[in-house]
Amino acid sequence: MASHPLAQAAARAEVAQVLQGKEPTAQHLPALAGLTRTLQETLRLYPAAPLLFTRRGTKPLHLGRWCFPARTMFVVPVQRLHHDARWFPEPQAFRPERFADGAPTPPRGAYMPFGAGQRVCVGQHLAMSEMTVIAAMVLQRFVLRVPAGTSPPTPVLNISLRPEQPLRLEVDRAPAWG
Repeated sequence: MASHPLAQAAARAEVAQVLQGKEPTAQHLPALAGLTRTLQETLRLYPAAPLLFTRRGTKPLHLGRWCFPARTMFVVPVQRLHHDARWFPEPQAFRPERFADGAPTPPRGAYMPFGAGQRVCVGQHLAMSEMTVIAAMVLQRFVLRVPAGTSPPTPVLNISLRPEQPLRLEVDRAPAWG
């Protein structure tokens, strides 16, 4: 959100309206839909596990000139799927509205920051709830900015997706809301 001040301001306004200065609880989460969309878009751009998912073929598979025997292990390139322009126009752009009600829904398997199928992360709902609560608490108190002259992070695969260089943020007190 530090790189997208308008999205941050919209999420902060939603947090202020919904929470009215109170600590977030599970009951507040459904009303923080804009903040949730912002987090979903962040996970689309930077999935924590961009290549970690594997699946084993149950029968032989022919792809063009390639032939894979049954039981071949495949790695699912989650980050590549999340950046596919067929499902996410302008895939490098930060657009939380992709996840708004009424927005086109990508096909099953095009967005899976927590995996899919039988091996989907059992903690996915808890993780989203925790991220939403923490982000709401941060937005209640702080404004995040990217320091002038800072380059966007370069993601590097190291079991999970991490920035190549340490991230730098400017953190200021958030303005008091009415």
